[in-house]
Amino acid sequence: MADLEMIESGSGGDLVLKGNDLSVINGFQNMPYIGIFGGNPDQSTAGAKEPDEQALDFWGNHLFSPNKAKIQFNSELEMKLRGLAITSNSRIQIERTVLKDLAFMSDFAGLFVEVTLTGVDRILIYIRIDEPNNLQSNEFTYIWDSTNSELTTSTND
Repeated sequence: MADLEMIESGSGGDLVLKGNDLSVINGFQNMPYIGIFGGNPDQSTAGAKEPDEQALDFWGNHLFSPNKAKIQFNSELEMKLRGLAITSNSRIQIERTVLKDLAFMSDFAGLFVEVTLTGVDRILIYIRIDEPNNLQSNEFTYIWDSTNSELTTSTND
């Protein structure tokens, strides 16, 4: 599956340039990022909408899968991160929310999620995705700084 490569730059997902062209990837690398940060951080976008109501979720939902809610990206994580104090108790809630946001991938990939407190108001979200038939695993690390409402990421392929 070919896709344009996307990275977290500190101000939202950005496409990657290689030379004078956009970088292309083959795999699921963009899905975890869009799955957990592709919604509207100000309100829940999951569920039915009125016909004339503006949807404020991931723009690709309406372009690629307008009638398939099960495969749409409707992240709840960022809204939860902005509304929770980062504690050992909220760590479990965050981990469950990540798994819920990535549930759409469970039909075609194995998922492992672990959330760790790394400091005051900071968590590390580790995600491992095992592609079908164990052909490849991808690991993703997202660091959320609650004090600054800021996300950083590093990807280990």
